[in-house]
Amino acid sequence: MDWRLSCVLALIFSLSACQRLKEGRAKIAFFHWKNRLALTPAEVALLDSTGCRTLYVKFLDVAREAGGPIRPYALLGVADTAGLSGRHVVPCVFLTNSVFLGLSAAEVEALAQKVSLALADVGRQFPQPVFSEVQLDCDWTERTRQPFFLFLKKLKPLLPPQTRLSATIRLHQYKFPNRTGVPPVERGLLMLYNTGNIQSPDEDNSIFSPEDALRYVEGAPARYPLPLDVALPAFGWTLVYRDGHLWKIGPEGYEPPPYDGEQRVRTEVADTALLRQAAQVARRVRLAPDGRVAFFRLDSMAVRRYSADFLREVAKKATGD
Repeated sequence: MDWRLSCVLALIFSLSACQRLKEGRAKIAFFHWKNRLALTPAEVALLDSTGCRTLYVKFLDVAREAGGPIRPYALLGVADTAGLSGRHVVPCVFLTNSVFLGLSAAEVEALAQKVSLALADVGRQFPQPVFSEVQLDCDWTERTRQPFFLFLKKLKPLLPPQTRLSATIRLHQYKFPNRTGVPPVERGLLMLYNTGNIQSPDEDNSIFSPEDALRYVEGAPARYPLPLDVALPAFGWTLVYRDGHLWKIGPEGYEPPPYDGEQRVRTEVADTALLRQAAQVARRVRLAPDGRVAFFRLDSMAVRRYSADFLREVAKKATGD
């Protein structure tokens, strides 16, 4: 074969391979954040049509009981595993920041034991109860970083050897890693939502504000010390304020009972325009080469509001494809 023809063919094959890599770069994931797992046919169809192969599933919450001990609660009940075949399930543990206030090293170790046992209990409801990744979701601060990071170190050896840890990263933690610390995990997931002041009844939309998000993204270190995925908002909720204070977070469309004092109700939604803006901000973040774009969250409202084509477009925009 003529050497020039060989070079042309090699270039074509190379470009084709690069194009396939680029088209497959935007890896879409979703969050399942309910206490009962039973995907509907419409939810499975959305996962399939977006090419979603990763599902972050909340397994349990951890909080301090009023006047009682810190313990796992709201453990996931698995009613049906249909729709999970071929997908990578990432168990998630939500821990309130207050859990780690004043916690001793011995208490941290005991908590790690409780969480590992609770994860195993929930995991037994799945056909394959050993997971390659577990994610910890905690908005730690400078005051709680030491006990939270110790908790991560104590939890790791209690899990199967092949299980890696990941952690959610809030915007303030992303911008100031020297101040807030970097968690001792293998991977981070940047949460690009809940940027506004949810406590204020006068806020426009606390789910996502491009201006607020950019304040943290701009001026942040060029590269976060962990490989990063990114989570974008795909949800809505109803906020109820009584006498100027946040009283309840309800589902989208929630109608609170009458109240004798001053009551204000605000429904917030991450509509398609807002989600496109979030993707533009995410594009400024250096994600891992195999970075995922995870949408929070998978439910009936997301199925009705967003098409698969739109979510694929947003994911490509977020990754710069």
